[in-house]
Amino acid sequence: MSDLFLAFDIGTSSSRAMLYDRDGVPVPGASYSLGHQPVTTTDGGSWLDADTLVAEVVTCAENALANRGTGRIIGVGVSTFWHSAVGVDAQGQAVTPILLWNDSRSAPQVSALRREVDAAANVQRTGCPLHTSFLPGRLRWLAETEPDTFSRCYRFLSPGEYLYARLFGREKVTASISMASASGLFDQTRGVWDEKIIAHLPGMSVDKLSLISDAPVSGLLPPYRDRLPALADVPFFPALGDGACSNIGCGALTPGRLALMIGTSGALRVAVPSGDAPAVPPGLWRYMVGANRFLLGGALTNGGSVWAWLRRTLNFDGKDDDAIEAAVRALPADGHGLTVLPFLSGERAPLWRDDLHATIHGLSAATTPEEIARAHLEAVAYRFAAVREALLPVAPKGELLGTGAGLLASPTWAQIISDTLGEPIHLSDEEQASARGAILSARENLGLGKMEDAPPPKITLTVTPDAANTNIYALGRQRQEKFFEAVSLGS
Repeated sequence: MSDLFLAFDIGTSSSRAMLYDRDGVPVPGASYSLGHQPVTTTDGGSWLDADTLVAEVVTCAENALANRGTGRIIGVGVSTFWHSAVGVDAQGQAVTPILLWNDSRSAPQVSALRREVDAAANVQRTGCPLHTSFLPGRLRWLAETEPDTFSRCYRFLSPGEYLYARLFGREKVTASISMASASGLFDQTRGVWDEKIIAHLPGMSVDKLSLISDAPVSGLLPPYRDRLPALADVPFFPALGDGACSNIGCGALTPGRLALMIGTSGALRVAVPSGDAPAVPPGLWRYMVGANRFLLGGALTNGGSVWAWLRRTLNFDGKDDDAIEAAVRALPADGHGLTVLPFLSGERAPLWRDDLHATIHGLSAATTPEEIARAHLEAVAYRFAAVREALLPVAPKGELLGTGAGLLASPTWAQIISDTLGEPIHLSDEEQASARGAILSARENLGLGKMEDAPPPKITLTVTPDAANTNIYALGRQRQEKFFEAVSLGS
């Protein structure tokens, strides 16, 4: 009988359950996923129903486990999206939906916090800038705009914590160091919830947050014990942030390796093993993988979502994705005459502006859909360049490992980003880096090998920069920056 791990990878747009062997290799055919669509509103709201998500995750587990053969599950690792929370009552039942990281309704509250708090000191303690992406503004927004709902919330849980509240009971719920570190409510320098920022949230206290622990839990409650008998007494490790799991899963766990990810959003992250919290570079953030592993980097709100918008909005004359990819690849670098600000949903690093909107300048009757598409892919690449520039003091040289469905599906986009950064990008064959990372973390915690020692994913393609295009894109980025300044001044 072989020993297996089960991974849950819970994302903004889908949930997945996958089986892996002891070495972190996927079990063929033992994977199942279901998609979901956040509810969004014109005032910036974005949320998911908490109980629907739990039901979805359990269904994924049932289907993945159906193909385990004679394997025995020895551990469960979980990756979930960061910066999100659901309010629960004293019985652990959801009072609010899961308020997502891209819910921007708290912009007024964030503005108030910026006036009240020493922003520079706050980011060095918590690792998180004051922004609607994080929980301080969102919890203050809930307290001020829905006080009755807020008063009914006994605690605020991350999605992974809520899943465990349903599976094991509220009393067994803990927050992992990784999940706490990206909330904006955690003092990374002391390893405790940050009372300084919490003091600025009316009605909020440390008691409304889970205990922090990376210790596993076990003992499924009915009916989950009956539906998932193979997991009944298996250790479940507290959920880690998906960005941390992505770095683990793609092999970017040393200072010389950076993970460049494009999924719904985008991110560039480097791991820094350290006993003390390293300084947060200007415009970036600092999260944690575990007690002594930090991540420094920046996230773009607009990553794969930009391509999804283009595909949904533009008329490509009936071309499929492969044909569009080929047509975009055939166009010359920055040869479209367009300047694009790709801020469909505001922007995070390094600008941290919720009030930004997307803009296309230079359109004419001759502009083609493929030119608009390429201009947007280049525009996102320029934003990655801004993050890479901010990371240079921490990682002046490094191996860029490309991951995420958006990047792996488009070698053209990978080439554009490589040309813009002037650095090679190594695309891996690991399409589910976050799920693999959750498993490698669980494997380490069970004493079966360090994450760093796990065999790295195979590199399927190395994209090298074209020096001529690098120079062209440097001018294109300058044009974007000047246009952004002009638009900002005009607003």
